[in-house]
Formats: sequence, C-alpha cells, structure tokens
Amino acid sequence: MKTKPSTEYAVLGSMFSGPKHGYEILKFIKDNLNSIWHIAPSQLYTILKRLETEGLLDSIRQEQPSRPSKRVFSLKTEGRRRFMDWLHSPNRHVRDLRIEFLAKLFFFKNLGIPGAKPLVDSQISLLGVSKKRLEHDLQGHMDPFVRLSIRFKIETIDARLSWLHEDAEPFVNNK
Repeated sequence: MKTKPSTEYAVLGSMFSGPKHGYEILKFIKDNLNSIWHIAPSQLYTILKRLETEGLLDSIRQEQPSRPSKRVFSLKTEGRRRFMDWLHSPNRHVRDLRIEFLAKLFFFKNLGIPGAKPLVDSQISLLGVSKKRLEHDLQGHMDPFVRLSIRFKIETIDARLSWLHEDAEPFVNNK
C-alpha cells in the first residue's frame, strides 16, 4: 500500500511518540535513520505543510522568550492510521526494501509496535510470488537481453530473500 511518498511516512513515524517541531524531526531522522535516509530541511517543511493540509497533522505556534516562535506538529488520528497501514504493508517493489522496508523494521523496534514478524513473513511471500512470475516469464523468452534482465531480477529477489531469512527474521524475533 503506497499512497504517499515514503519520506512522508518517515516524517509521520518520527512523530508517533509525540509532538515535535521541525528541528526535532530532522534530528530524529538523522540520529535514527541516517544510514538509509536523508531529508533536507526545505523538503521537510514542504512535507509538513502538505501533511497538515491533508489533515494528517495538527500544528501550534509556540512562543519562545528571546527567540523566534516555532511550530510544533502532532499526528492526528488519520495520520496515525495512515502510518500504521504503511508500516504493516509489505513493499511491492524489490528496490523499496533498501530504504522503506528497513525503515519499517526500525519503527517496529523503536516504537515497540507489534507486527514486525507478520510483515517479514508477508514480504517473503510477496517476493516468492514475484520470483515465480519471473521464472515463468523467463521460460517464454528467447531474446538474450530479455533473459539477462529477468535473471538479474531473479537474482536480486534471491538476495533479498536470503537477507530476509538470515537477518530480518532474527532481528524481529529478538525482543
């Protein structure tokens, strides 16, 4: 289920544990997801404005003595629901495992949300279906380049399946 760019889900997830102002959101993402994700300040404020316009966030202006005021953002019920829907959905595209799926595992673990194991199981199942479809497609093609590209996709899926079994499953099973 990909209804929003994934960066928006990382922003929603950063506020799952409570309200934050822009700098706190950037710091949360840098401190926790920097190995896979970078959000520029200008990108963050564009996203925050869009999420608030869509009714996923609330914000209040907070005055500070001797400093400019700041805007503090918090998740609305719909923002929390959308984040949870994204969190529990396997990634349709293999390329999204590198960033989105890793971020999902982080949020499950960091926020103490149950459901990481079913997500890993669903991801394994979805990749298995994709691999079978590609193997079937491979049988129907004689063009060497098409076969090369299909084999590349199959090998990529095999690598991701191996990682899911050898690394992701132990990670989610280790409380």
